[in-house]
Amino acid sequence: MKRPCSGRRRLLPVLVIAVGVLMCLAPIATDLYFRLTTESEVTQMTDTAGTVPSEEKERLLAQARAYNARLGGYVDETAAGVTDILPYEEQLSLNGEEAMGWIEIPRANIQMKVYHGVGEPALSAGVGHQPETSLPVGGARSQCFLTGHSGMQQHRIFDGIRALEAGDVFAVHILDEVFAYRVTSWEILDPGSVDVTPQDGDRCTLVTCTTTPDALNPKGRIGVNDKRLLVYGERCEYDPAEFEQTQPDVSAYVNDNTRPALVGACLILAFAAMLLIGRWMRRTGRGGSADRAEER
Repeated sequence: MKRPCSGRRRLLPVLVIAVGVLMCLAPIATDLYFRLTTESEVTQMTDTAGTVPSEEKERLLAQARAYNARLGGYVDETAAGVTDILPYEEQLSLNGEEAMGWIEIPRANIQMKVYHGVGEPALSAGVGHQPETSLPVGGARSQCFLTGHSGMQQHRIFDGIRALEAGDVFAVHILDEVFAYRVTSWEILDPGSVDVTPQDGDRCTLVTCTTTPDALNPKGRIGVNDKRLLVYGERCEYDPAEFEQTQPDVSAYVNDNTRPALVGACLILAFAAMLLIGRWMRRTGRGGSADRAEER
């Protein structure tokens, strides 16, 4: 005669496996939702920019170019008519929008808004612009720094920039203008060693947290913030074909923040596998006389 709880015992492995699978899929699911949301926001922002009168677009771009010229100590003839430069918070802002544009990195499969500042609200929503650096509209001495989190438990933002190497491209979309950059190099620095002083040329630098590199992680590990990974880009011609050839997202889901949950999920799945093996052994009579008596 079967025990009343035998049905529950049969369900136990299934429930354990379901919990383990859900724990494994949770980071992927939340990241997918975040990516779909941010890409939808980018599309909406692009559509909104398309409705802005050309005079207003030129006014905002001229303001930003004048802002960069003042910061870099040079003269920009295209912004010569600007006499009253807007404060940082109002630069490149449509109808009070906190985002100034969006960034596209095909190698890392990133399309995300760029927000004013690097406070937690901005970095949790997307990519932040370092306030004391040039706005992403170019210039003779333009040094723009864009910062993004990496190693977050719920979604990835700049995890994927570890895949970037010299020759890869990325672009910042401001209104209906596209400012493209080609990666020249990268390096890892202490936070206090990052120099944001404007230099000759038109440059954009991507920044995220990392650790001291090692043999297995030449660009450091994801999920720790004692170092900074800087990916340097120089202005180049925008070639749409380079941005249509999106590469697979090679950034890892496993990092110092998600590893404990994934290890726990693996242990749960291993426990479920042991339960299933035990049931199989009892059914086939390989579990010993005691197990066969219990089955009866």
